[in-house]
This record gives sequence, C-alpha cells and structure tokens, in this order.
Amino acid sequence: MANGTKDDDIREVMAEESRRGKRPINAEARKLQREHQEMMRRILEFTKEADVVAAIDLLGRGDDPDELEKILKLWRALSSSRRR
Repeated sequence: MANGTKDDDIREVMAEESRRGKRPINAEARKLQREHQEMMRRILEFTKEADVVAAIDLLGRGDDPDELEKILKLWRALSSSRRR
C-alpha cells in the first residue's frame, strides 16, 4: 500500500501545480482581513456616534483623521437609513 508521507507529498505538489500562474494565497493575511471586516461590521451596528469613535480609538484607527471621517461618514449614512 501507499506510504502516508508519499501521499502527502503528492497532494502538496498537486496543490502547488494547481496554483501555478496565480497569486499565492496568504492565509494569515486573509484571516486578519476577515477579522477586521467583522470588527467594522460590529462598529457600524452601534447606535451612538460617541460609541463608534471610542471603538475606533480602541482599535488605533482614530489617529488618522481622514480614515476616521470616512468611517463616520459611512456610519452616519447607515444610521440614517436604518431610521427610515
């Protein structure tokens, strides 16, 4: 019968070959991106602007005024659309 490590080697080679010519996948970067998106979704669900600003400050994003304004603009648009 086939050796377990030989099967693993074959699977690895097949996976590499199937990705040939495509951008490599960075699993850790994708995980961080999903976590960041989930945090932003939670922040956008807040009902008070002060809570949004406090959460952004805790994440360390409050230092950049342009990014803070962009997030607040998005939050205000979502917040006003929920009231209707």
